[in-house]
Amino acid sequence: MTHHVLVTGASGYVGHALAQALCAQLAAGMLASLTLVDQQPDDDGGALRQDLPAPVRARLHQVVGDLREADTLARALAQSPTRVFHLAGITSRLAEDDFALGLAVNVDASMALFEGLRQQTRHPVLVFASSCGVYGPPMPSVIDDATLPIPRLSYGSQKLMMEILLADYSRRGWIDARSVRLPSVVARPAPRGAAASSFASDLIRETAQGRRFVCPVGPDASLWFLSLPTCVRHLLLAAEVPADGLPATRAWNLPALRATTAQVIDAIALRLGRDPDSLVDYQPQAAMQAQFAQWPPLSTTTAHALGFADDGTLEQLLDNALAGSLLSPFHPVPPVH
Repeated sequence: MTHHVLVTGASGYVGHALAQALCAQLAAGMLASLTLVDQQPDDDGGALRQDLPAPVRARLHQVVGDLREADTLARALAQSPTRVFHLAGITSRLAEDDFALGLAVNVDASMALFEGLRQQTRHPVLVFASSCGVYGPPMPSVIDDATLPIPRLSYGSQKLMMEILLADYSRRGWIDARSVRLPSVVARPAPRGAAASSFASDLIRETAQGRRFVCPVGPDASLWFLSLPTCVRHLLLAAEVPADGLPATRAWNLPALRATTAQVIDAIALRLGRDPDSLVDYQPQAAMQAQFAQWPPLSTTTAHALGFADDGTLEQLLDNALAGSLLSPFHPVPPVH
């Protein structure tokens, strides 16, 4: 029990799943403490605590508040974390609609956290959930680790800013940062203010339930997919990889499965025994098509060298993406190791 772990954005889609995995590690005696932070309380946070024995619950700390506020930051850092998973942020849609809010949450709160960590005697490993949104149209023929990020959304710009800042903190020895660029993580629910790219989850979630989906991109739109279980494993692995194997930028693209919307629909229709045309109406929107539907082949040399892998096949991706859903018509499969 050596690690004191902090998770920001712990009530979010990815954050909650990561928190569940870390709670299991806490119960197994692999962690000294676990602190979960978010501006909004996790509806299932009580369940996370109730599933743990009383002595373990005493080592689980939940903080609700804004990291820009001194009291919230102090409570978040009270255990002097040795590992930090920084997932807190607002989505691409909200960051584009409200520039000031995007700066406040995606930039100012992040910088407050980094500065708080710098002031501590420990210099923790920090895994930052960045995004493939650091890239924008026009897309090159291939995206690899050397592709120059040129964001076309404020969200991507804010993520890239934090990547650069974390690389500098790492250079100075203040934080051992690892910025992993997430593709579309599926299949998330559809809350208000969802990311603009969340139609990738909608495409899978809705049609898997046999509901007709109006798709804002065409059938030949190429997307990058990563299931939630595989994403969580990637985040945990990112905290473990040796620092001497990381690029100077401390940032890399996570492996993702590339598929067209038509291929996804065909695979789901086959499982449901339905005609693909009965599951989808294609109504492409020019802006969505340009930003989110023209992803080229992805080369992830750095990630593969560090031990990361995508979901494998489209069929496995669908199983993983829908595993655990009570509404899923598919049988969950064991996680990919």
